[in-house]
Amino acid sequence: MIEYLISHFSYTILFFWSFLEGEIGLALAGFMIAKGRFDFPTVFLITFSGAMIGDLLLFGTGRLFKQKTETVLHRYDKKLRRGEKWFRHFGSWIIVFERFIYGTHIPALLMMGVSGFNFWKFFLLEIVGVALWSVTFTSLGYYFGQTVINLLTFTQRHLTITFLVLLFFYIVYQLQKEEDEK
Repeated sequence: MIEYLISHFSYTILFFWSFLEGEIGLALAGFMIAKGRFDFPTVFLITFSGAMIGDLLLFGTGRLFKQKTETVLHRYDKKLRRGEKWFRHFGSWIIVFERFIYGTHIPALLMMGVSGFNFWKFFLLEIVGVALWSVTFTSLGYYFGQTVINLLTFTQRHLTITFLVLLFFYIVYQLQKEEDEK
């Protein structure tokens, strides 16, 4: 069953996996290239296309649904201020590298759309960023295979646990703060 899915739908799965994130999928694809199961040009074309479409949709969501997106983004005011600071410091190049900073990808694209950033400038920088991202993570999977896949999985799993622990302590802190104010 798994063999059938891999042989018939692997590129389709990779396309959708690349749509929003996909580092593990890219590393796995690189590993499969090394094993002779996939070929690099096809993997690049598919992951590049999936990532570009996903990113353009996020940018467009920010642009078309500005009010709603701003409402959602303002829940993360502290992160937004940090993102704006990075944008002022690094300028447009943040678009190229935001994909490599875990947890910033989706908010950064929404913020770009909301801000009214020039679409064509975004599009050109996004091409560079997505191409670098695709080649980097596919190459890591190709050269380091299972080690990279395990490392990415471990990092994502433990970032989630760390985030949840920090969230718990933040909630306890806020509740204690409210109680002290009474």
